[in-house]
Amino acid sequence: MFLLYKIEVENQLNKKIKRVRSDRGGEYVLMNNYCEKKGIIHEVTPPYSLESNGVAERKNRNLKEMMNVMLVSSSAPDNLWGEVILSAYHLQNKISCKKTGLTPYQLWKCYSSNLKYIKEWGCLAKFMLSKRKISSKTFDFMFNGYVEISVVYMFLLLLKQKNT
Repeated sequence: MFLLYKIEVENQLNKKIKRVRSDRGGEYVLMNNYCEKKGIIHEVTPPYSLESNGVAERKNRNLKEMMNVMLVSSSAPDNLWGEVILSAYHLQNKISCKKTGLTPYQLWKCYSSNLKYIKEWGCLAKFMLSKRKISSKTFDFMFNGYVEISVVYMFLLLLKQKNT
């Protein structure tokens, strides 16, 4: 994944990665040689010390708090937590930082994004799926997030229970 990320950064932004920080997890051992060959400084934190990576831990905590609020306010089932985390992450990249006054998106792309497309997670959406003449013409969906590499939304079909 790091190699894909590095290629994206170089192709899309014409920038070079100069420094990477990771924990001492075994999954990063192979990265040492690659970083050495490419002149990238690979910093590692002490083992089992979450406080050494405070920025990432704070970001994780904020994402979890946003997830809880979004799930509770939408009355959605807890098993949708993954989609909520992705939406919260998407929104965090559009919120300005105190330090710079810019959003992470602005820092990354060098221009601000249009926020008119932002929707409330879990809100009701009605879609007409057929042109039937009798009965309901629409189906209820729940807004379920943003597709990261597209300009479309994700929705979840809400099934109604039939009265028997």
